[in-house]
Parts: sequence; C-alpha cells; structure tokens
Amino acid sequence: MPLPKLSSTAVALYVVAALLAANLIATLARSDSPTILPAALAQNRQGPIAGGGGLFVMPAQLSGNTWGAYLMDIDKGTLCVYQFFPGTRQLLLVASRKFTNDTKLENFNTSPSPGEVADLVEKQAKGIRINQPPPPDEVKPRDKDQ
Repeated sequence: MPLPKLSSTAVALYVVAALLAANLIATLARSDSPTILPAALAQNRQGPIAGGGGLFVMPAQLSGNTWGAYLMDIDKGTLCVYQFFPGTRQLLLVASRKFTNDTKLENFNTSPSPGEVADLVEKQAKGIRINQPPPPDEVKPRDKDQ
C-alpha cells in the first residue's frame, strides 16, 4: 500500500516542531538555566556578580543619558565612580570616597528617626490608631431664621 503524500504545510509543521524540540533540549542543557529539579538547600545559588576577592564592578546610569561604572574595594573601604564620555571614548574617574566611617553612622539625615519608628511600633502593638480620622466640625449649621 503506498504511503500518503505529505503536503508542504504538514512538512513545515514537522520542521517547526523539530526546531522547537531542539530549542527545548538546548535550553535545558544550559548550566545556568532553570532545572526541572530544585537545587539542594545547602547549594549556593547566588546570581552572577561582577567581581570577587574584595573588588566589585557594577555598571551605572549616572543621569538620564550618562553612563559609567561603580568600583568598590571592600578591603580598602573605597567606592569609585567612573563616567564614560562617548565623544572621546574614555572612561574617567569622576569621584572616589572612603566609606569606612560612613558605615559607623546610625542616624544621619533620615526621617523618621529610629526613635520615632520605635514609638510607632509600640503604639501599633498597644492597638492605638496612629492616623485617627479628623474630628467632626464643631461649627453648627445656621438656622434659616437668622
């Protein structure tokens, strides 16, 4: 018995199905792709970071159309900012700061202060409403006779 002849549409569908299957196999075979089985709880699944050994680099958008990079040295406690200038094709150092003393500050230029937040948490625990509705107006409507 002769085999039925496949139409060009059917052949195209089989080719697409084969390509999709190949794409699925390639995606599952990648080492950084999600796996079918979850990772072990003790396995470190940290995302990729730019750096190591105490030196880290991170791309940055410094303003609307200004790009650069942050460089942080954990061991020395410094943060540097580099800006890319496309006209000259240069990456220039624009700022540097030692942050070791910055991390010792507990309450600098913040609002509400940690004490105010602690008071709000205490009031919440006691069931006191913090944002009470405004009191009704004390002004009584005028009589029509007056």
